Amino acid sequence: MTNFRDSLKIKVTDLTEKLEERMYQVYNHHSRIIQERLQEFTQKMAKISNLETELKEVCHTVESVYKDLCVQPEVTIPEEQTYRDDEC
Repeated sequence: MTNFRDSLKIKVTDLTEKLEERMYQVYNHHSRIIQERLQEFTQKMAKISNLETELKEVCHTVESVYKDLCVQPEVTIPEEQTYRDDEC
């Protein structure tokens, strides 16, 4: 019985070590994938931020152009012309 127990302990220890090694391999693999995706995500967020800034600049430019188009200088009619119009 002691031999069986010792043999079982050795097998369990061996399997535990193999399982632990495999877990580290899987963890490292997934860790690399996550790091790559985080790097891509960070780059995309930076690009989005730049595009937002550029879009805000375009919006301000369009707003400015729109205001310039809507603001028309007042046309003043000289007094002499108003009298002439009344005479007709």
